[in-house]
This record gives sequence, C-alpha cells and structure tokens, in this order.
Amino acid sequence: MVVLDISSLTFETHTTGLSLLNSAKCYRPAGLGTTRDRQVGQGIVLMMAHGTGYHKEHWEPTIEQLFHLESKYQSTLPKPTIRECWAIDVQNHGEAAVLNERITRERPEAWCEYKLYLRYRDNKFVLIAHSASATAIILTTTFFPLPTLQTQNIFHSLILIEPAIAPSPAFLDNATRTPLLHTMTSLMAKRKDTWASKEEARAWMAEKMPWGMWDERVLRLYVEYGLGEIADKQLQGEGVTLRCTRRTETLAYERGIRQSMPGLWQLNLLCSANAHMSGMGASRSSSKASQPVGSHKPILPIHIIWGDIDDLFSREIKDGLEDPDQGRVFTSVSRVEDVGHMVSTVTIQSFFA
Repeated sequence: MVVLDISSLTFETHTTGLSLLNSAKCYRPAGLGTTRDRQVGQGIVLMMAHGTGYHKEHWEPTIEQLFHLESKYQSTLPKPTIRECWAIDVQNHGEAAVLNERITRERPEAWCEYKLYLRYRDNKFVLIAHSASATAIILTTTFFPLPTLQTQNIFHSLILIEPAIAPSPAFLDNATRTPLLHTMTSLMAKRKDTWASKEEARAWMAEKMPWGMWDERVLRLYVEYGLGEIADKQLQGEGVTLRCTRRTETLAYERGIRQSMPGLWQLNLLCSANAHMSGMGASRSSSKASQPVGSHKPILPIHIIWGDIDDLFSREIKDGLEDPDQGRVFTSVSRVEDVGHMVSTVTIQSFFA
C-alpha cells in the first residue's frame, strides 16, 4: 500500500455568522516530492467531505487505495493524474471540534452552513462527498456563475456518495424515513459516548453494530481522531468521549435531510445546465455511465454512488433523486454490491471494484 505524506492546515471560516476554525489535511504519495509535482503539472485535486459523526481522517484508507491504483496502472497512464487529496473537517467534528469547543458547546448547530472554499490556481477540483456533506459540496459551486464554471474549468466533476438529499419537499416528512433512520435518530441522544480509554472504546465498538462491520483501518481512525479526552473531568470523570458530541449528532439526525433543499435546488440547476449543453440520457437502473448524445461536454459532470442495500435511505428516495422527469440526469449512477449507506467504510476494496 502507498505510504502517504500528510500535511495539515487550519483556517478561519465565517459561513454561520460566527468565526470558526476549520482543519484540513493534504495527502500525497510519500517520497516523490517535486519530481511528481512536475509530472502531474496541472492535475486533479480531490476535495473530500465526510458525513455526520465522522471526520476527515475517515477518508485515509480510500485515499491510500486511490494512489495505489494510480501507481499500479501508471504504465498505462501518460503521467500521474491526481496531484493531491484534501480532506476537511466540519467545524464541530474531529480536530475542528476541539478548536471550536467553546463556541460549538453553546451552538451545536453552528456547522449547518458548511461549505468548501477553494483557492487553488491551475488545478481542477473533484468534489467528493458522503451523505450529509453532499449539500455542502454542491453549494460550493454557487461561488461561481454557470458561465464561469463552463469556461474556466475550475471543477472536474462532483461525486456524491449516498447523498442525503431529499428529492422533493414531500420527502421531508418523517413518515418517509426508513426504519433504520428512525432507530438511529431515536438512539442517538442516548448512545454510549464515554470510555475509559481509546483502546477500550475500539474494543467495545468492534463488537457492536455498525462499527463491527467497518474496515479495520476506518475503525482505528474513527477512534483515534473522533474521540478525545473528557474536558469536564469533575462532571464525567476520567476517560475519552466523542468529539462530535451526542447533542450535535442528534440535532443532525433530527433535522436530517430537511437541510438539503438548497443543495437540491442547485443540483437541479447544474443538471439543467448539463442537459442543455450535452443532452445526456441515462437509464435509472444502469450502474454504468450515461453516454452524452449532444455535441458539447456537460458543464460539470455529476456522478452518484449508492450502496445497493437500501438501509438509511429508501429506494424510493434514491430513485426520486435520479428522476429524469425532474430534470435530474447524471453522468453516471453506480451501485456497490452488498453494502448500504456506509459504503465507504465497510470494505474499501469493494468501493473500487
């Protein structure tokens, strides 16, 4: 497996009306340095956003696999394709939760208008999101008018993995939630959130659902970066607890995909622009890319990846998001076999099959 060279960045954000710090990590194959930079030139930069309750490091096994595949097939490539990968914390998750602890303890909803801000010259971005972060990366495109997106090639594509987006206001009704989503929402406020040590937490989770189903590397990273020392030892005692607190996670699940409407509106706009440019068509049941039938490329290719087990979101919601009658036709729609919503945490290799 490829060894990664990892650097960290902390920066200030103001998207919620509050001054919050954010944390990100940049990943490159180790030991290649400027030689690889010269080979890549104006390459692709992957920007990766995580789902509710997770953190930026959850992407590391996926990033390792991507660079491994690039190295494996380098003889068939004219040059390396990926310049680097960036993974970013939501402001009250992971490392960022520690940086903003004083504010987010009082305002657990302060992350809700999380967007990615991009300033990176001469490189194209692939925006990748899992679950609730799909709205964030879609709204990132609102910083640029459609003509700019078309002519300046800022973005290479969007990849939405199990996007938590309601296909219409009708799906905001709690009655449309799956049994699993109902159960998770009700259990979130009383889930176990303290352990004597990270070692104890990891052993406990390995025997419980859903953590016991995860790739071992993802679980290790979840515990390492998702848990921190208990701050109020007089109240809670010694040990470790969740950096994304129960209150924060509960709010996210209670509000659910209600917060996704702005993302849906922008997604509709992007799909309409793509259709106008290329006349794309796709079979909703197909797991392969749709073939453009027009004479122009789409303004922004959009790819959807689902797990083929409809656990957190129903097939009705998934099919509704893909509804061509609503103008939503995507560059590709794929389904990964034998996994559900946590498609990127269960078996990393199957994600790339």
